[in-house]
Amino acid sequence: MLSQLFGKDTVVGIDIGNSHIKAVEVEPCGTGFRLVNAALQVTPLDSCRDGVITNIPDVAQAIRTLLRSANIRSTGAVAAISGSQVIVRQVQLPKMSEASLRKSIRFEAAKYVSASMDDSVVEFEILGDVEGTDQMNVMLVAAPKDLVESRVSVLEAAGVEPIAIDVEAFAIIRALVDCNKTQDFTSKTIALVDMGASHTDVNIVSGGTFALTRSIPIAGESFTNAIKTLTGFSYDDAERMKFEMALQESIDKLSSGDVESKCWRVVQPLLDELLREIRRSIHYYQSQFPEGAEQASVSEVVLTGGTARMPGMAAYVSSKLNVPVEIGDAWSKNQISLGRFTQDFADDYGPVLVVGTGLALKEEMTRAKQRPAA
Repeated sequence: MLSQLFGKDTVVGIDIGNSHIKAVEVEPCGTGFRLVNAALQVTPLDSCRDGVITNIPDVAQAIRTLLRSANIRSTGAVAAISGSQVIVRQVQLPKMSEASLRKSIRFEAAKYVSASMDDSVVEFEILGDVEGTDQMNVMLVAAPKDLVESRVSVLEAAGVEPIAIDVEAFAIIRALVDCNKTQDFTSKTIALVDMGASHTDVNIVSGGTFALTRSIPIAGESFTNAIKTLTGFSYDDAERMKFEMALQESIDKLSSGDVESKCWRVVQPLLDELLREIRRSIHYYQSQFPEGAEQASVSEVVLTGGTARMPGMAAYVSSKLNVPVEIGDAWSKNQISLGRFTQDFADDYGPVLVVGTGLALKEEMTRAKQRPAA
């Protein structure tokens, strides 16, 4: 999306979330990549609304501070968009050249996007012909202009060149699937569930290929605010409690009096509602295939994002969805070595830095494809 190579030596992935801004740098290393820099800091309060950055100066200053403190000197950056307003769909269109589709894409996109085309940014990628027909598969992406332009503006204000504005779902797939050294995720259908602060994204990948994305407005801030309302704690104290309490299957076994149990009692209904929505997303995906089709079976769920780090989250989600669940991180199973970073850092921050890592990989992987074979 808005992708263009400017020949920058290094590119930093900048993931601007409601809770934290994350920055990641990688570099080619042998047959894979090496982590060069990774850092995060708190996003200025109330600076984002519905995915749009509303306080450009403060967020730009936060990005400058983050890059300087992490000694990141990249002159180009890739950021990302996500949320319910971002439409990502694979569609079938009559075969035509890329130049012809470029001229007609806004007309085609209008069939799938409820917002005004004048207020939308539309991009596409031709995936290939549909066998035995005169149709071709096209990946269509449409997003509100203000969502995209706010990220371009904040990167420019921070003093870095916006190389591309990507989609978070694509960045996650790039980091966890495309760079997976075991190839486990390319041989089956999995759900990549990114549990952020303001929303949770469900991304289904089948045979290594993007199949579906859906955004659900229940996430970490929902849990924190429920604890804050119950206890009267400050937001920061409620956030800390969220990561101290243990998620348990049987609420009946909990003590009724202690604060941790009371907090879990108000979080559990929200989490269960989120899991019902995740299940609905999986069922919708499965409904597009004949009963028993191999690619329809979601065999594993991988959790990422800050909220995935809540104690017991993977076990609780697995018990409710009845599928194996693991906490994904950007490096443990990947072709990305930790470089100077420790395994403790990877354990603590790997799930949080998945999107940033995928963004940092975008141009590096493009360049790798463009290099002539040895």
